[in-house]
Amino acid sequence: MTKSKGNPFIIGIGLAAALAVAGPAWADVNFAGKKVQIVVPAKEGGGLDRYARLLQPFFQKYLPGNPTVLVFNKPGGGTVKGTNWFERNAKPDGLIVLGATTSVHTTYVFGGKKVKFKELGWRSVIVSPLGTVFYARTETGVKGKDPVADVKALRAGKWITSGKTPNSAELRMFLALDMLGIKNVKPVFGVSTGKRRKAVIRGEMHLSIDSAGAFMKKTMPYVKKGVVVPWMTLGFAKSDGGIVRDPLFPDLPSFPEVYKAVSGKAPSGTDWAMLRHLFNMGVMASKGIMLPNGTPDDIRGAWITAAKKALKDPELLKLAKREMGAYPQSFGDAGDAIIRNAVDVAPDAKSWMDNWIKTTLKKKQ
Repeated sequence: MTKSKGNPFIIGIGLAAALAVAGPAWADVNFAGKKVQIVVPAKEGGGLDRYARLLQPFFQKYLPGNPTVLVFNKPGGGTVKGTNWFERNAKPDGLIVLGATTSVHTTYVFGGKKVKFKELGWRSVIVSPLGTVFYARTETGVKGKDPVADVKALRAGKWITSGKTPNSAELRMFLALDMLGIKNVKPVFGVSTGKRRKAVIRGEMHLSIDSAGAFMKKTMPYVKKGVVVPWMTLGFAKSDGGIVRDPLFPDLPSFPEVYKAVSGKAPSGTDWAMLRHLFNMGVMASKGIMLPNGTPDDIRGAWITAAKKALKDPELLKLAKREMGAYPQSFGDAGDAIIRNAVDVAPDAKSWMDNWIKTTLKKKQ
């Protein structure tokens, strides 16, 4: 297997029960002689591309009949172009699957008329969480030791950050900062995650977020050099819905902890309901493999079985361990439930968020 550099795919090493292969062997499903496409609606080299290419050889190994599995990048429109293509072209025969990511979820909810796909109809194979880490340049005054002092410092200055679009994956960063009263942040749009990270490191911007894998691989060296300081994560959801500290960053407070430390009360209200959706989009459903609406149970079962076998493969586990994995994976109906928690947004919450983007976020440009 070709090693994938900077891989953000993270697996909980001690989750034997979650990784156990269960259910029938789906003996009637056979992809022998077929070509299977994993559609990635983003450019090569990004987090979703690396995730899909990590899984690709293992799906080829464990799908029944050992089909040829290929990754096809179809970038454009903040994941809309490739995802619309998947919706139009994928048949319920298991031969075309989608690599989904946070930007797919946010554009589904906020993308408007350009979005032609119906995410709630898809059938999950695997849904993979990844934590979200907030960090700032040291000259902002952030020290990462006292959340109240850090928020006070960030409220006092004027800062610059960026996002791909006003309704892209960075929404979770913009809304979280706003809820903490950090309202003096100018967003620059049209900037990718990687370019924002480099701008922060160069001192051209001040605040950013990273997925857990990207932070450990690409940002941590600059933490050690004293250039940037991590100060918060969005947290991680327990089975009962409560949010706790990210298991990969147990020393960093979660957003609800920081909010309560600053305000003296737990977060609530429409803005918090919307941030919970963005949290599920950005953390709990960060990456995934989806089959189209109408895919029969036997075909989805074959895909899920292949995914579970892949997650028991020593070669993949070795790579996952090197990436300091700490997160459980979800399959099938459990993955569908996570997707619903992410994108099944009540009309009043969506209307509130649309208005906030228009009247608050865009006016800060």
